[in-house]
Amino acid sequence: MSEPKIIVLSTGSELTSGRSQDTNSSWIANELFGIGFSVSKFVVLPDDPLVLQEEIGNLAKESTKEKPVLMVMTGGLGPTEDDYTLEIACKLAGVSSVESPVARQRIEAFYRLRGKNFEEAMQTSIRQISVPETSIILNNKVGIAPGFILKLGENATLSCMPGVPGDMTEMFREELSPWISKTFSAKELHSGFRFLWWMSESLFQKEFISKEESIKNGSVVWGVAAKRGYIRVSFQSGDRKLVDSLLEKLDHVYGSKATPDIFEELPKILIKQKVTVGTAESCTGGLMAKTFTDRAGSSSYFMGAVVSYDNSVKAGLLGVQQSTLDEFGAVSRETAKEMAEGALLSLKTDYTISVTGIAGPGGGTPQKKVGLVYFGIGQKDGGTEIHEHYFPFPRASFREYAAHTGLYLLYDLLKRKG
Repeated sequence: MSEPKIIVLSTGSELTSGRSQDTNSSWIANELFGIGFSVSKFVVLPDDPLVLQEEIGNLAKESTKEKPVLMVMTGGLGPTEDDYTLEIACKLAGVSSVESPVARQRIEAFYRLRGKNFEEAMQTSIRQISVPETSIILNNKVGIAPGFILKLGENATLSCMPGVPGDMTEMFREELSPWISKTFSAKELHSGFRFLWWMSESLFQKEFISKEESIKNGSVVWGVAAKRGYIRVSFQSGDRKLVDSLLEKLDHVYGSKATPDIFEELPKILIKQKVTVGTAESCTGGLMAKTFTDRAGSSSYFMGAVVSYDNSVKAGLLGVQQSTLDEFGAVSRETAKEMAEGALLSLKTDYTISVTGIAGPGGGTPQKKVGLVYFGIGQKDGGTEIHEHYFPFPRASFREYAAHTGLYLLYDLLKRKG
């Protein structure tokens, strides 16, 4: 079948009310891009059966033989009364629902493990293990509710998955993605990205994007997403050479400020070089340590952290001299240096990252304003690098900027050392 018009839908009143964020749609779009498909649009719908039926029905009508419609929907497959996805799908297709034998076995086992009788919960759980009778079942290997693929007319297809991210991601990769690749024709797309550190979206567009002919004439599609401390710039084209050329130019123009995903690459470098790292954190409150340990396998290179929020801890656990604190203050180059070097001794690592700053909203002075932060990169083989930055943002944002920057500074040092 020819390349489809893909629409990603999410349902949930918690999404349309702003109480929760839709993270599923962007994840699905990224996965689809990886297998050669692009998304036409995102749609977020409330838990309202009339709205769901009207919107999905209208989207199905957009399909043609030359351009079929594929809707990839998440949410609304649970056991509660406000889960309408199955009901609406059956109405639109004019079919009844039936139990999935595999889902039935999973939910019975679920209740048995908890010493409960599934039959007692049948009325509330039956919809959770049901699918439209003419559908292709997408088995759930993580949770309970199965997904399904259902034809809505000759050229429209509705695929539905649970809204729980863990259930959905496994189901998409193991079940839905292979079906899409087998059913529809994909176009060959090439992509690449870079992180640009301490760069604004508007400045990047002015300095770089506005001068690129391949972007002006539509040969390359670009995108940018603002993060804490960096922007993520991406390029996409059917021509691999155009993407590679833009990435090479980006690296040339921005030098060390243009990086791959350091949160992926830094652990690889640490493992490859067989070195260890620890953190000495004040204003970030352990956020750098959390960023390291969010990754499975981090125990092979991350040894620990000292959260020295108070000066007494800086002195007692990290060996910062009281005279340094008295003369230069907690937020200073001198203190950041002694924190990094003290952590090397305390944690017995090859490298350390120290950070001390003024997160705000109070605590600033005319000489040291809110947002000022110092970093120390300690090295077992000698020499401590000190870096000064200024992040005049709200407290939560400041802490993320500082934590991300600390990891970048270590990445940059390791790259320079080779």
